[in-house]
Amino acid sequence: MENFTKKISEIIVGISSKDMTTLSIEKARQLFLDGIAVAVAGSIKEEPPSILAAHIRSKGAKEISSVIGFGFKTHPVDAAYINGGSMHVLDYEPMWSPANHAISTNLPAILSLSETLDFNGLEAATALVKGTETQGWIREGSGDYDAKSIKNHPPGLVGPLSSCVTAGHILEFDANTQRHAFGIAASRCGALNANAGTMVKMTHCGIGVSMGLDAAMLASNGFTANPDIFECDKGYVAMYMPNFDYEGMLKFGPPFRLVDPGYSIKMFPSQFGTHFVITAALEARKQIEDISKIKKINLTTPSMEYVNRPAPHQGLAGKFSFQYTACAALLDGEVVIDTFEDERRFAPDMEAMLKKVSLTQDTERPARFEEEVVDLEVVLEDGTKVVTRCDGPKGSWNGEPLEPGAHAEKLRMCLDCRLNERDRERIIELGSNLEQLENRDLREVMAIASKPKS
Repeated sequence: MENFTKKISEIIVGISSKDMTTLSIEKARQLFLDGIAVAVAGSIKEEPPSILAAHIRSKGAKEISSVIGFGFKTHPVDAAYINGGSMHVLDYEPMWSPANHAISTNLPAILSLSETLDFNGLEAATALVKGTETQGWIREGSGDYDAKSIKNHPPGLVGPLSSCVTAGHILEFDANTQRHAFGIAASRCGALNANAGTMVKMTHCGIGVSMGLDAAMLASNGFTANPDIFECDKGYVAMYMPNFDYEGMLKFGPPFRLVDPGYSIKMFPSQFGTHFVITAALEARKQIEDISKIKKINLTTPSMEYVNRPAPHQGLAGKFSFQYTACAALLDGEVVIDTFEDERRFAPDMEAMLKKVSLTQDTERPARFEEEVVDLEVVLEDGTKVVTRCDGPKGSWNGEPLEPGAHAEKLRMCLDCRLNERDRERIIELGSNLEQLENRDLREVMAIASKPKS
């Protein structure tokens, strides 16, 4: 489409806090709190963020923006890099439709800038809405929804583009500056799915958000790029999404994609496809009096090869294993952060249970979360068969609503990993009133969240 980058940039910069609906603000509050909470937990419950934080700190930088959980400040771009990684490392942040991670690739840019510029909570919420909107429409327009065909990990492919929109709102871009920010950010896109289940995966989000922020900061200082980067020859669409739906993305705006189709709050810290297996296994466990009597576990799933891991090499890789998450749910009756520690992964009962799992990947089943269906059959030693099915975990597009208080429980559990009760409740109080916060309040959130321990 001719002049697409110009058109979409004009639409984006034309949207302001005045366009925010009551529901979009409500969703932004929930996403803000979820992102902060999972980042606090991620910074201490997994090893990769500490390695990354030490690496960034060793480079030395002017102390500007806070690093969640590690008690130091660094350049805004590097702070966003670490905070985005911590926010994603547990795989506990919300899932989007089409599949993506849109909080770790947008919120850290806002958090970094909150300590360098004077903007309030309403503008922070607006920036978050615009960033998630950008990711949603690019993913929708790509037409690339099925796990069998996706080669790039989506947050690395679209994160820099959305983050430059998020930051661009705070930096008060005009359309021309937004066009150049897109051009800069587009050259920082890409992330290989082969690194799922490794330490690298969290950096897809950290790099995505930091490179988008970097692109925005460069553009704000007059750095230029191809201003037609979406539609031009050898540009972003030609490289990654040759069948891109330009007209669809021009629908950008109210009621906003964080409202419709919305997102799924993750209640288990693992790859979202495994949530279907976990849900089915937890339901089966209610019907089994003695777990030691399990003889065989038969799973039938869509073809998602990257979560077919019969014997994950470490706890972290268990987050991407249909087999491991099913066994954990059956053995423990829950799947929590500590489920993916190496100690649990290599426990004798887990090793024994994994050997009982048989996985059938049905290529006829859609490998898209909105249409995923998983069947579980547990065969007991006496021949009894317990059969369950999941076509949508609680809180997802097809599942039952979350129980009242379920998300608040998740927030507190995550924040408790580092913070005392007073600090925990203060973050929840501030985040629950996001649109009413002044800049000093946003800075207080970061001052608390960055504490190594309270």
